[in-house]
Amino acid sequence: MSNLDKKLVNPVFDEIRHYFGFIPPVFMAVQADPDLLDALWQQTRSTYINNPLPPVLKEKFFLYISYSCDIPYDLRSHCILLNRYGVAEHEIITLLQTPLPTGEQIDQHLQQLHTISQALDSWPNDDPKLELIFFSCIIHLFLQHTHASSRCHKELRRLLGKHYTFLVALFNYIHTCHRWIGSSPELYQEKDEQIMDCFDAAFGTSTRLHTVINEQFEHASQQHQQSDPGPLASKHGKAEPAQVSPEAERHMNDFLGLTAHELKTPITTIKGTIQILLRTIARERQKTSISLEEYMRTMEVVQHLLTRADNQVRRLTHLINDIVYISRIQDKKLDSSLERIDINSVVKEVVQQQRQISPRRTIQAPDSAMSVFVLMDRNHIEQVIMNYLSNALKYSSEEQPVEVSLDMEGARVRIAVHDRGPGITKEDQQHIWERFYRVQHTEVLSGSGVGFGLGLYISRSIIEKHNGEIGVESTPGEGTTFWFSLAQAE
Repeated sequence: MSNLDKKLVNPVFDEIRHYFGFIPPVFMAVQADPDLLDALWQQTRSTYINNPLPPVLKEKFFLYISYSCDIPYDLRSHCILLNRYGVAEHEIITLLQTPLPTGEQIDQHLQQLHTISQALDSWPNDDPKLELIFFSCIIHLFLQHTHASSRCHKELRRLLGKHYTFLVALFNYIHTCHRWIGSSPELYQEKDEQIMDCFDAAFGTSTRLHTVINEQFEHASQQHQQSDPGPLASKHGKAEPAQVSPEAERHMNDFLGLTAHELKTPITTIKGTIQILLRTIARERQKTSISLEEYMRTMEVVQHLLTRADNQVRRLTHLINDIVYISRIQDKKLDSSLERIDINSVVKEVVQQQRQISPRRTIQAPDSAMSVFVLMDRNHIEQVIMNYLSNALKYSSEEQPVEVSLDMEGARVRIAVHDRGPGITKEDQQHIWERFYRVQHTEVLSGSGVGFGLGLYISRSIIEKHNGEIGVESTPGEGTTFWFSLAQAE
């Protein structure tokens, strides 16, 4: 680059750095041409910075779309900007881990939008439920392109009015940025020191958000090495129309991605625990003598590590069971081996197992010695209770207890699990039993798993196979109770 070019470029870079606090990678893609750099900066100012859509909304769109594409563009930059607007790390992680809306969800959203007769005066940021509907429909329109896309376009344009124009302008800009990064994919792999410093200042070092973003960068790098997808190709994949519907393949890709992520965590923990055990044993074997106190201390360490590994094996078994159950349900091979079993003892056993897996949690359960016999498949009913308990623990804070109850209702026995989490809306309650359905924008408060969206679907299938009843009672902000009932054995 000539000295004249540098004089022309540097003032633009100074403006960009002054506004953001760093240079977003997209500008590095055009740094060799001063005219292109200036044009891109002017476009950034007019269609992105000065765009009158709510600032937080713009960053959420930018971040979610970038995370959902095979080329993740500039995830850290938008996390930094969201943080400046007061969005916390856990909210950002929840946003990133929110699955793409399903076709059924979009159809429901469009039905609700159709009931609004007049165009809105402004973006509905004072109505979280309506804003979420808009967000889902816009994401669908931008990323998924199904039969519902034209209806999304029609309803959004009707209700947003001039704001729809601003939305189109923003998406055109996002598209431009992704195209530039797509032309220089090595840019997103480079760690700019200024961006990293700002990111660490906002979120600290080695946090969950670091892990989530690094995993996506790794995924993008692998995709880039294997093929050369377009920059807006969703990480959820595109289907072969002649073989399988886009909806079915998206569900399968989501499921496979979640499976890999969920299985990786316990396997990594087990592997690390075994390595520590091996090093501990090797170190002890080198000693020529050992006191009783040292021996007991070593045994305590070994016991702790083995317990940790055992708990992760239990978790892994639970995840694998989900996969096995969904396969059997799909193949209509969910056969039950019914026996006359004391369900009270089953409840106590599952609760005890869960207490071992989550020793810091308080699980309150009935201590009655009364036997209540039911004709059931023990393994299947254990799976239902475990699913209920896992959800209750996952979506409630550590200091809040989870309550398990067993009550008689005439000739039936009712098992219920109650948590004091955020609760579930009436709308979501209608769909939580569906396969792959997960309540959107609900934070995981305990543990790290986001789940497959299969546990409740499996539970419903099992209880129906037992000719039982199943249900949920919940009020947002007041917790949730999941229950099922079975007939007592004569």
